[in-house]
Amino acid sequence: MSFVSVLIYFLVIALCYLIGSIPTAYLVVKRIKGIDIRTVGSGNVGASNAARVLGKWGFIGVLFADAMKGFLPVMLLKALYGEDTLVLAGAVALVVGHSFTCFLKFKGGKGVATGLGIFLALAPFQLLIAAVIFGVMLAVFRMISLGSITAAAFLAAMVWFGTEWHYLRYMTLIIAVLVIWLHRGNIARIVRGEERKVGERTS
Repeated sequence: MSFVSVLIYFLVIALCYLIGSIPTAYLVVKRIKGIDIRTVGSGNVGASNAARVLGKWGFIGVLFADAMKGFLPVMLLKALYGEDTLVLAGAVALVVGHSFTCFLKFKGGKGVATGLGIFLALAPFQLLIAAVIFGVMLAVFRMISLGSITAAAFLAAMVWFGTEWHYLRYMTLIIAVLVIWLHRGNIARIVRGEERKVGERTS
């Protein structure tokens, strides 16, 4: 690999990290309510916590914006580089940026919304099935976290067995493991029976 190729890789990954780091939920909540989203609800800088402050439309807006952080850069990279590993490296950098944003002392979201945008670009069929699984889990258990964890695990399995692009398998596994790890606090609360359910009022 030439020096120029290495430099391009570095610049693309760095740029993707910075794009992923844009803290949409923080900026929107700060703009509309004048408060720091990290001080309310779960403290998570993501769409679910934004919903606790802004309601349904706030959730939809933040979810869409965070998903576009993943979708648009990956689509551009695909158009430029095809099935190059740079596309996948950039995708991982987007999720890492979203989850560990340099703009908020490396405290960000849990990677779900940005991951949604990435897989809409890279594995739309598997994403659709994962979305159905998420919907079923949400309807049955009324826990967004449990739906996200389950969907991430199933998405990784479906991509692993359903694609011939080997590096996409590894990238999906990395992102799924990261998303599940970022939900470790939720997993502990689920085990203890303390996880907040949709529609449940906080005491």
